[in-house]
Amino acid sequence: MNREMAETGTEMYELASGTSARWGVVINEVLDREEWEIEIESPQVYLVFQLAELSAVGAALAFLRTGPRSTQRPNSLDKQRDKAEITLGRFGSASVSLVWDNEDFLRCFLIVSQEGCSTLRLSFYEEDIGMLIEALEQVVQDLPNANPPAALP
Repeated sequence: MNREMAETGTEMYELASGTSARWGVVINEVLDREEWEIEIESPQVYLVFQLAELSAVGAALAFLRTGPRSTQRPNSLDKQRDKAEITLGRFGSASVSLVWDNEDFLRCFLIVSQEGCSTLRLSFYEEDIGMLIEALEQVVQDLPNANPPAALP
């Protein structure tokens, strides 16, 4: 599906999409340059932001599949696997990240933040995380030359 962004006149193409119960995820590609945006939608949330790179979609899927990891393991050989945060892209000049909560229950935040300024924090609980994983799996399958990332042990 081609569409034109009203405010910028930028032509976009729907590259991949996925849905699961209450959640939908769409990846759009800017036609004249290597740039992508992600749309995340539910009954309570609609957020569109620019991806840092297309591989951020697969990285987000792997991050959510893996779940929270302790960053306190001193003998860890793979620091990225133990990381409790992953940056996905930008919302204007603000960064957009997924961050695992360190509480006693499963929760992840999507954080839109600019250093020294306001922050938007969306909470995803276990059921929503599972639905986002399902939608992202479909998106990754739709992406050109996609090899779905395996769940990290």
